[in-house]
Parts: sequence; C-alpha cells; structure tokens
Amino acid sequence: MMSRREMGKMLALSAGAMFAGAASAERTKAQTQSAGQAGEPIRVDRLMSEPLAAMQDPEVRMLTLTVAPGATSQAHRHTGPVFAYILEGSIENQVDPEPAKSYKPGDFFYEPPMHVHRQLKNLSSTEEAKILIVEVGEKGKEFTIGE
Repeated sequence: MMSRREMGKMLALSAGAMFAGAASAERTKAQTQSAGQAGEPIRVDRLMSEPLAAMQDPEVRMLTLTVAPGATSQAHRHTGPVFAYILEGSIENQVDPEPAKSYKPGDFFYEPPMHVHRQLKNLSSTEEAKILIVEVGEKGKEFTIGE
C-alpha cells in the first residue's frame, strides 16, 4: 500500500501533467506531431479536455476503482466532473442522457457533474475490471451522492 506522501506525489505529478497539457495546446500539438522522430524522449497525447465547474474550495482526487466480476453499481450522481481511464477488463457504463457504452483497456470517458450515472457494469463473469478515476469536488464534502 502506498503511503499518504507517495500518493500525494503521484497525484501532484498526474494533475500537473493533465493541467500542463490543457494549458499549452500549441506545445502539445507540436509534441504530438513530432512523435516518433528521433530525439523525442517524451510524447504528450491529449486524451480529452473539459472545462471545470466553478466551486468553492475545489479538490482533485485520483483513485482506482476495482469492479468484481459481474458486479454492477447502483444509480448515483457525482458532484463534480469525473474522468475515467480503463486499466483492466471490460465494462459497460451509462450516464444520462447518453446510452450505455462498452469500454476496454485504453478507453476513457467523462462524466459531467450531477448527471445520473445509471450503471457501471463489469462485463466479465470471471475477471475484475480496474479503472483509474480522477474526480473533482468540494474539499470536505462527498463527491458521490445516491440517486
């Protein structure tokens, strides 16, 4: 298990990488265009960009969500935006008003604040699914509320 200090460093590095990419579109574009050329040690590929809602005392959390074989979540809402990246397994996810969609490792999705998250389902009956989640909410308050 990671210590709080190690987790903080990982979160700071990840958040810094996300926000650096959003703040410098031209640099990101140039790096992506030059990818694959000799002498380029780091490549940045922007996966998505969404505006953050204004909120009092914002906090960013990064976590992994492990979904047991065949498990399905209950309907709920997130108070702030959620960014998800599939690490392992295959899932089906449905957030209003969109229809359910299937995702596999390397896929990602965005959940807008306060939209009903109807379900997240592990499509395998034998293997866990693992998802990297970055979520924004108000410090000291719950980020997820029941429906």
